[in-house]
Amino acid sequence: MSSEYIGANYNLAKAEADKIDAEIIETLKSGHSFRVEAGAGSGKTYSLNRAIEWIQANKWSDYSRKKQNVVCITYTNAAVDVIAERLAKDSFILPSTIHSFAWNAIKQYQSVLVDAVTTNPDFLPDEGDFNKVTEVAYTLGHRYKENGIQYLYHDDVLKLFCLLLDNAKFRRVFADKYPLILIDEYQDSYKPIIDRFVDYFIAKGIGSQFGFFGDAWQTIYQSNKACGAIEHDNIDVIKKSSNFRSAPRIVQLLNDIRPDLPQKSAIDGFGGEVLVITCEDYNGTRRTDRNFKGELPPEVLKSRLDEIEAKIKQDTPNDESIKILMITHKVLAMQQGYEQLLDVLGDGLRNKEDPFLLFFMNTVEPIYKALCTSNTQLLFDTLDIKRYPITKKSEKVKWQELRERLVEARAQKAINVLELVYQTGLIPIPPKLDGYYRLYHDAPETIYIAEVTIRSFLELEYTQFLAAIDFLYPEAVFSTEHGVKGEEYDNVVFVVSKGWNQYQFETYAPMITGHSPVPRGKEASFERNRNLFYVCCSRPKKRLFLFVTVPVEPVFEDFLTDLIGKDNIYTYPQFLKTTH
Repeated sequence: MSSEYIGANYNLAKAEADKIDAEIIETLKSGHSFRVEAGAGSGKTYSLNRAIEWIQANKWSDYSRKKQNVVCITYTNAAVDVIAERLAKDSFILPSTIHSFAWNAIKQYQSVLVDAVTTNPDFLPDEGDFNKVTEVAYTLGHRYKENGIQYLYHDDVLKLFCLLLDNAKFRRVFADKYPLILIDEYQDSYKPIIDRFVDYFIAKGIGSQFGFFGDAWQTIYQSNKACGAIEHDNIDVIKKSSNFRSAPRIVQLLNDIRPDLPQKSAIDGFGGEVLVITCEDYNGTRRTDRNFKGELPPEVLKSRLDEIEAKIKQDTPNDESIKILMITHKVLAMQQGYEQLLDVLGDGLRNKEDPFLLFFMNTVEPIYKALCTSNTQLLFDTLDIKRYPITKKSEKVKWQELRERLVEARAQKAINVLELVYQTGLIPIPPKLDGYYRLYHDAPETIYIAEVTIRSFLELEYTQFLAAIDFLYPEAVFSTEHGVKGEEYDNVVFVVSKGWNQYQFETYAPMITGHSPVPRGKEASFERNRNLFYVCCSRPKKRLFLFVTVPVEPVFEDFLTDLIGKDNIYTYPQFLKTTH
């Protein structure tokens, strides 16, 4: 944090945070299981690392002598690597994903595993030989059988771990081996496992001690059997009440949304801003199609978002980041111009699995940029060479010609870019792409993916690929609302729109503050909407803009007025005329 922002707010918040960290250490010493409820921006990871440092410094002799391990379960492999970097190579603390941890805990019980996978139809292999299963293994997370070895799917490991936890003898061995288990992002943990930890250990006050770090209101993956809030009388609740991310005005908004976890902003020198921009001025025909009823036409939505983005950039310093959050990837793709490509690739786009997309993204576009900017280092890095690729005048002419022709090809279809790469012979082409390219010419009706032929795929406009590539870069302006959990930006435009029937913020958001009741049977829907609303509102450091593209009904209007203030609610034309 720069010195100009350190003042009374920071000092108060830091003192409070230090007090909470000391409380966590005292609870670790007591042996009680605990839950650190860490709201957005509160420094959860910092507290977890402080706890790990204390354990490493004070528990080495206890645990190492007994050959016991402390486990820190995190949500991603990247998070595992970050924690591992802080530990000694021979540390008794084991950072791990839940899948790796579960497998390491159960893999030695082969007879039980073999019996389970051969008697329970849930574990039937998708493919493989007819040999009798003699061993169970877990490597790539793909379920199949080969040479008598049955390989497990990712979720199979978690289910088998639950099966072993139901065995009292296994639990005794398990608790002796792992006396302390820390779980990061606890709210996203697999519920059947957490239920067993609570029922078999915490509720009975025996076995392992558990430390849960996370935030129940940031559970946005319920479809993955995420557990959400973990509650039991034997779990000490420790609430972190500082916010080191957001300016005071944004923290006030979060406190109004969530009064049971009040926070203090650590930001000095900038009050922050929260505005609402509505489309109540729009008198044209709105959409009537499924999931989009009442929404602006796509071209109007795109135009307005572009103008809002330009206005915010004009009114804020050049070095500030901006992120525009949209409800679904489909809506975002429609806005950004790669809807057809998304329809073809589906999740393969976001997961960067398509070889053509990767070739264009990691090779063609960087080379084009390098040629346009005379950036020889980028050219070296992209081509993975150490020698300057242009040593003769004739070669220089070829590369110059490639740049000029790419300008034209990039405005056409994907196949035009690919043809140019082949014709010039300057850029190496992966063998897989070479095979598809030959199919395009020799057997164009060959299915490439789903029901799309190789011809149809390569004849998509190249601008579709360019727009998708823009989305995939970390600094992209646009993102899905689910895709920014854990992220932070100076300025955030939270688009309250249609497009996914699971989310109707205009209906459910007023229920957060009691402006309307939660209907019976809709509790899960309310929680899903509340959590994502909170996650989106808690991303900005300086300014939050709620851009409401749907009609504003009276209950939603009252909610916005009470929460944000009538003077901070503008129609779209009014916002464009505001001055700073």
